[in-house]
Amino acid sequence: MAKENDLRLIDLSTDARTLPTDEMWEAMRRAELGWVSRGEDASVNALLARIQELTGKEAAILLPSCTMANLIALMTHASRGDQVILEESSHIAWSEGWGICSIAGLLPKGVQGAKEKGGRIEADDLILALEEEKFSHRPKSALLCLENTNNAYGGTVLTPAYTSDICGVARERGLAIHLDGARIFNAAAALKQPVKSLVEPVDSVAINLNKGLSAPEGALLCGSQAFVQRARVIAKALGGDSMHKAGIIAAAGVIALNNMMEQLSEDHRRARSFAEAIQGIPGVEVDMSSVQTNIVMADISASGLDGRAVLQQLEKRNVAGYLNRAQLIRFVFHRHINDEDVARAAAALAEVIGFKGKGTGC
Repeated sequence: MAKENDLRLIDLSTDARTLPTDEMWEAMRRAELGWVSRGEDASVNALLARIQELTGKEAAILLPSCTMANLIALMTHASRGDQVILEESSHIAWSEGWGICSIAGLLPKGVQGAKEKGGRIEADDLILALEEEKFSHRPKSALLCLENTNNAYGGTVLTPAYTSDICGVARERGLAIHLDGARIFNAAAALKQPVKSLVEPVDSVAINLNKGLSAPEGALLCGSQAFVQRARVIAKALGGDSMHKAGIIAAAGVIALNNMMEQLSEDHRRARSFAEAIQGIPGVEVDMSSVQTNIVMADISASGLDGRAVLQQLEKRNVAGYLNRAQLIRFVFHRHINDEDVARAAAALAEVIGFKGKGTGC
């Protein structure tokens, strides 16, 4: 008979699966609600004040999602027809419905990140993208978008030194800089650096509250007073500035910002432990240099197996992952995963990979 714990789903598909903590639920129940647009909601005011303190930015706005926060940042910094430079596999390019084109009317210019450096855009490649000309035409480039942590490259981090250097190159050429910092607190935990030092060189940053930080919903867009004023106008047009009972979300968000850093470090430790366990499985490759935060990318190309089939077999064993590409599976660690789960998930992957050629459908 299977143990009860063996029947529990080990969900490593995303850290957005996290539920609020007991402290968050209690804070949400106690939240005194006010009219947000008039500055009358105490919880929203406390949340904005706290993120401004943590980032060192002058102002911030609470929005429903990080996708909307990134879109509003794009539309605030750039005008329709402008070119935006970003890493070619970035979240803004591939995971946000191409709003950069269909809504913002901007031209994305993808630059291949250096794989051996965690997918970061190198200065020479940025300059080349800005200077590229065809048919005697060079698009007007208005914005550089960075991502920290870098999702597609396995949660790799951008250091303060790198961010400062690349922002200097961009600013010399007249570009504004926006940072998709959905998991910026993971980067801060990994680098043991304050968030402020990671975002100081950029003009704006979007931060997700409902991934590893475990709040139920919401994102923050931070920047200068002038930037946020313009962003509010766009947010209103997009329906993101009408969160009338936002104090419920904000009350949990304050706790997320104040109390979850220690948990993120535990998530990172477990991700590393999982990566070390599965890298020894024949047919599975893990770039250990990319395991810097809470994400592990398992390349199963050498096994000859199909990624979807492997995920189906894992689900039969109560383990969930996410198919990044045909033979690249992403596993994301969060506060609902314990050390026993790490061992069970690694054993399940080893069992599934080992079933090749034995009639299991893999």
